[in-house]
Amino acid sequence: EAALRRGTQYAKDRVVFGRPIGANQGLSFQLAEAKIRLEAADAVLQKATWLVDRQEPCGAEANYAKSLCAEAGYYAADVALQVHGGMGYSKEFHVERYLREARLMRIAPISQEMVLNYVAEHVLGLPRSY
Repeated sequence: EAALRRGTQYAKDRVVFGRPIGANQGLSFQLAEAKIRLEAADAVLQKATWLVDRQEPCGAEANYAKSLCAEAGYYAADVALQVHGGMGYSKEFHVERYLREARLMRIAPISQEMVLNYVAEHVLGLPRSY
């Protein structure tokens, strides 16, 4: 969400050819897509945490949330970097850090592939693949 906030603000503030770059659908649609993905991931996360709080089985939901949140966060950070262009690599805008930190969530504490293994085996009933 921090990456999306920074990307959105930069898209509003950066003016090229007399208008904010956020007026271009090529950028605004990516920011909108990031928002949608973050909201969807949060909804799944809320369900998983609700199940945890109720001490109900939640392995599938926890894995769905881990996967969706990691992917949505990385997408938002990547879009923020794209919106900033070359300036996205400068430390003053923070988005380069957001991208590095978001990438970590795709591999830790378990990789996205291990999430898929869990879902395939425990949710879909497929044979263990590893």
